Amino acid sequence: MATKSSNHLEKNNDLIQVVVACCYPLLREGISKIIEDDKNIEIVHRVSNLLDLVQVCEEFKFDVLLLDIDLRALNLTKILQLLKKNKNAKVILIVDNDYNENTLISAIRSGVRGYLLKNTESKHLTKAIKSVNDGELWAERKMMVKVLEAFSSSPKMKGKKRKSAVYDLTETETKIAKLVLTGLSNRDIAKDLYLSEKTVKFHLYKIFKKLSVKNRSELILYGFRNGFVS
Repeated sequence: MATKSSNHLEKNNDLIQVVVACCYPLLREGISKIIEDDKNIEIVHRVSNLLDLVQVCEEFKFDVLLLDIDLRALNLTKILQLLKKNKNAKVILIVDNDYNENTLISAIRSGVRGYLLKNTESKHLTKAIKSVNDGELWAERKMMVKVLEAFSSSPKMKGKKRKSAVYDLTETETKIAKLVLTGLSNRDIAKDLYLSEKTVKFHLYKIFKKLSVKNRSELILYGFRNGFVS
């Protein structure tokens, strides 16, 4: 059965409400302990099997689902379809170190917004939850670079015409967009290009408008679909 760490079924807008879905007790409890130490995040449900996860997705509102890729009989497509009823809910996949680029590409295309390795540092867990909750895409930079390289060289992308909107970007906007695609934060982009963080945010606003995307996640997906990688 699904277990809750809170008696409140109504969503508390002051906290990021998280569901932890993992079949391994040690991993599930370890993740829960790390999260519970952050005053801005609350675990509302812990589940150990697919049936309980489906029930939680159908009946409760929450912000982020931490989902172990090894959950038995997991049907990621089914879970993502259920979560469409809850517009705020986002998924972070927890995976083994032997991930592959195709898995990450497929997951992001399907709607997953984060990708955590099981051997990642504990401090990255809460950072990932907060970033994904804010509408960003979370993946370690080295992982994202590999994905972008694999995607840009895939047969499906060879010879594919990019949308004309790409060519409306200025030189600076193009640089910023490509740095976003490698997983850099606004602060890191600002340092890399010797700009202020405020200037980077302004350029991003113009990039989003020109490419008709709403946020960084959609920009990265746009990059995937259009081979916007050098």
